Amino acid sequence: MTFVILIPTCNLDQGYILGEYGHLIADEPGYSPIEQFHILHSKSQFCVAATRALLLSTYIKWVNVFPEIKPQLVNIFDRYRHVLDAELQQRACEYYALASRPDEDDDFLQNVCEEMPPFPPRVSALLGSLSKKHEDTGNKRTWIHGGKEANLERDITKRKSLFVEIDKTEMQNGPSSTDDVMTSLAGLSITPSPIPQSATPLVPKPSIPLTTSPIVDQLFEKLILNADGVLYEDVQIQIGVKSRYQGHIGQIALYMGNKVDAPLTAFTASVKVEDPEALLVSFAKIPPNTIGPRSQSQQILHLECKKMFSKPPGLTVSFLTGSHQAASLRLPIVITKFFEHVKLGPSDFFERWKLIGDEREAQTIFSINLTPSGQLDLIKYRQVVSGHKLNILDDIDPNPNNLVAAGVLHMSVEGKVGCLLRLEPNREAKVRKRHNYCHFPF
Repeated sequence: MTFVILIPTCNLDQGYILGEYGHLIADEPGYSPIEQFHILHSKSQFCVAATRALLLSTYIKWVNVFPEIKPQLVNIFDRYRHVLDAELQQRACEYYALASRPDEDDDFLQNVCEEMPPFPPRVSALLGSLSKKHEDTGNKRTWIHGGKEANLERDITKRKSLFVEIDKTEMQNGPSSTDDVMTSLAGLSITPSPIPQSATPLVPKPSIPLTTSPIVDQLFEKLILNADGVLYEDVQIQIGVKSRYQGHIGQIALYMGNKVDAPLTAFTASVKVEDPEALLVSFAKIPPNTIGPRSQSQQILHLECKKMFSKPPGLTVSFLTGSHQAASLRLPIVITKFFEHVKLGPSDFFERWKLIGDEREAQTIFSINLTPSGQLDLIKYRQVVSGHKLNILDDIDPNPNNLVAAGVLHMSVEGKVGCLLRLEPNREAKVRKRHNYCHFPF
C-alpha cells in the first residue's frame, strides 16, 4: 500500500492522517519519524491556531508510535503551554502531562492514543426501511441492484474472499507459496507501538497436548524464517501471525479467524513461556471471549528478550462451537528473531574468530538432501541462514560452497552478543558441519 500525502503551504487540516497512519510509511526512504516531524512542523507556523491545535493531536499520537522522537515532541508541548490562544494552551498542557508520565505507564498512553476506529457505513432511510422488511436476508446493511438473490451471491463471494480454502494439494504438501498463505490473512496489519513494561500478565492455563501434524510443523518452520504467515488452520479456525522486531523487543499480531457461520464462544488464548526470566511475553489487552461468525479478532503480543532461551513459547486457544475445541501450538519466537545484521570484512572476521576460543564454539554435523541433479542446494542454504537474521559475508571463506555469516544478538539483561557462523556442506558425505561462535567483542 502506497500513501501519497500532499502538504499545502498554509492549510494542514488533514495533518491528522500522519498521526493515524504515519507509521505505515516510516520505513520508507525519506519518511522516517524525524523527517515526517520536520516536514509537518516546518509548515505549522503558517497555519491558523485551529490547525496548529489539530497538529498537536498528531504529535501526541507520534509520542506513542515513535518514541525515538519523543523529546522533540515534548519540547513542542512545553512551548505551546505558554501561548495566548486558549485552545492551543489547553491541548498543550494536557498533552504535555500525558507525554511526561513515567515509562511504566506506557500502557495508559497506548490506550489513549489507539488508532481511530473506522466510521460506520451510512445507510439511507429508504434502504434502511427495505432491509427491515426482509429479515431473511444475510446482509441488512447494504443492498445492490438485483434483489435478494444478488445480495446473497455477493455475500457468498465476500466470504470466499475472506478465507482461502485448503485444497487436496495443500493438505498433502502444505501451502504452495507464501503469497497463497498471506491471501488468507484478511486485514492483516500491525500498528507499531512501544512495549509497555506493565502489560497484562499472562494467566497460566491447564496444559493441553501439543497439536502436531506435518502441515502444522511446516507452517511453524516457515514462520521461523519469515515475519508473517499462517500458524494454524482447520475447518473452524485460522490463526495468522505478523511480527516485527527491533533490538531486544518485538511485537506479534495474532489473527484469530472464525471460518464457520456460528460464533466461537468461551474463547480463551494464553501463552506459556518456559523461562520467564529469559523471555517476556504479554498480551496488550485481554483477549475477547467471543469471535463472531465469519469474522476475525486481533491480539497483540509484546515481547522482550532478556537472556538466552532455547524453547519457543506455546500458544493455547480453546473455544466452544457445538463442542469444546482446543489447540496448543508453538509460537514462532526463537532466539534468532532478536538478531541484527553486522558487516565484517575478512580481517575483522578472522580477528574475532581467533579471539573466541574453543569453549565458546558449538559444532554440529547433520545430514542434508541434495538437489535432484545430485548437487548442493546453495540457494536454499543462503535463504535459511538469512531467514535467521544472520548477515551472509561473501568472499570470506576460500571454499565457494561454504557460508560465513555474522550477527549481533540483543538482550535487555545480558546486553549485546556477537555471533559468527560457518556452514560447510559436503556433497560426497551428504552432511553439513556448522560452527557457531558467540561472545566475540563488539
